[in-house]
Amino acid sequence: MPFLIALLLVVAVHVAMHVTTWTQVGLLADDHHMVGGAILRHRGVWTFDSMFLPEPVANATNALYRPFIDLGFWLEQPWFGIDALGYHVVNSAMHCATAILWFVLVRRLLGSIAAAVAVALLFVGWPGHSEALHWIAARTDVQSTFFLSIALVVLDRGLGRGPGPARAARLWLAAAFAVFAVGSKESAVFVLPLAAMLCWLRAPAGLALRRRAFAGLRTVAPMLCAVVAWLWWRASRIGTWGSGTHYGWHWQRVTAGSCADWLSVLVAPVHADYTSSVWVVVLGVLHAALLVVALCAWRTPGARRVVLVGGLLLLMGYLAGIGLEPMDPDTLENVRYTYEPALGLTALLGLGIATLPPRSRGAALAVLVLAHVIVLDGNRQSWLRAAAVYRRMEHDIGEVALRTQAPIRVLDAPGVYEGAFALLNGFTEFRFMQEFAPAGADLRGSVSSTQEWRGVLRELAAAAAAGQVLENTYTVQWDDGALVPFALDTQWPQQPWPEATLGYACVARTRPFAGSRLPVHVLVRTATQLELQLRAQSGARSWSDEPVQVFASAEPQTIGLRFELPPDVPAGASVEVQLVVRKGDDARVFALGAAVLSAR
Repeated sequence: MPFLIALLLVVAVHVAMHVTTWTQVGLLADDHHMVGGAILRHRGVWTFDSMFLPEPVANATNALYRPFIDLGFWLEQPWFGIDALGYHVVNSAMHCATAILWFVLVRRLLGSIAAAVAVALLFVGWPGHSEALHWIAARTDVQSTFFLSIALVVLDRGLGRGPGPARAARLWLAAAFAVFAVGSKESAVFVLPLAAMLCWLRAPAGLALRRRAFAGLRTVAPMLCAVVAWLWWRASRIGTWGSGTHYGWHWQRVTAGSCADWLSVLVAPVHADYTSSVWVVVLGVLHAALLVVALCAWRTPGARRVVLVGGLLLLMGYLAGIGLEPMDPDTLENVRYTYEPALGLTALLGLGIATLPPRSRGAALAVLVLAHVIVLDGNRQSWLRAAAVYRRMEHDIGEVALRTQAPIRVLDAPGVYEGAFALLNGFTEFRFMQEFAPAGADLRGSVSSTQEWRGVLRELAAAAAAGQVLENTYTVQWDDGALVPFALDTQWPQQPWPEATLGYACVARTRPFAGSRLPVHVLVRTATQLELQLRAQSGARSWSDEPVQVFASAEPQTIGLRFELPPDVPAGASVEVQLVVRKGDDARVFALGAAVLSAR
């Protein structure tokens, strides 16, 4: 009965939040590559063998090998087609199952139903899951953690049996699920230290230290052998043991700032644009208080098991995260990387709730779950908005293609929309958006996202220098995703001094909100040191940003400038932007046009 009640509560909390996701968030960004890849494999354009037998990618920026993710989409695509609903439901099912698996695991470790229910409910509605549960491509985190959790539960059940075939079968079954986890995402190697910790905790307490360690090593040996064999196979197939230069862990990324950002996002994940900053304090206080209570229960044998297992997962996830690509604590971009450590954190929080007096446990859990749901509702708004923007843009691209029957060029389309991923890869988009296009529309052309602005800036500079007319070229309105004709600024190039040339400069339209930072992109070639500064005016009000030094270089340099838009400038206000270029005491001023502030 407790299991059934826990299951119903987990499903109720999750469904209450994510029915909107299922119906409103379509395929975004890398979703097209995953679903489109499955389509091409079913059509024979891509081979099925390429899932498990890819070409080596030595020295690649992206050396990821996750065949079980591709296999899942390949199995699902004939059922779900290009409708995002089915893929969302599968992700949700795995997420809820992970919560229930940890209900089982914590109950086995601690013997407390209250703690087990609390862990499951806190994890399933954790406010930092806004990215992992709204972006279908984040299945890598959801699926790998799901298989990792199965491996731990099966292993723990095997440890509870005496020597014999049944115990050996469970240990090898746990090893197989561990391989599925690592084959879904590389960070699932966390399963090995966690499994070792479980084996240590389940070893007879009376054994000497050396004998206890040997017994634990012997028990975890099947999983260790299976995972190491998989890692060897992975390295032989893609030519590297690592994850590539982009996705790999790097010491230089470990800074005081990255450590603080990860800590803040783990303890109080709050989207600065859609959720009140008051919730940072509320979550921080609630979580910190429960952690203190949980650690005070350390002397209890069962509590010690939960602290060691949950704390180890939290620590490993935190240390792995601080060396990955930067986390944006304001917009929660890349917050999916906290999916695994959040599971360890909720295990500790659940223990804290179970340590409270019995009469206060239900109220404390209800308050915390409600706080999580409120914050998660705010955090997910960027994904709902990005999905709406993408739907409008997708519709307009199809209509223009149908009307013009000519290649389309879309510049400066959404790449990262306030932390949500809307559009990243032009080749992928036009190849697979054909599946969504109106009948008779032949999608051709390319899309460039805000992440690809450096290449676009060079393209615009070349077009302006050649006096080229950019036909059938559009940009995307930030507010609603509508296509609008792109107007090339014909004042470029400019040569303020013989040794300096400005190839192109423009105001990007990323996040044009009051209180945000407005980007300005500049292409410059200079044989002398220059200083670039932005000035802006709205009505009678004017302001400027800090100057940026540009040093001499034989190659053109793409410079990204950003300046603060005052928080009290109203939506719809026109902000005139100027670029000031200085060489010593000499200065030139160039008008970049107006940016009209969007409403949130």
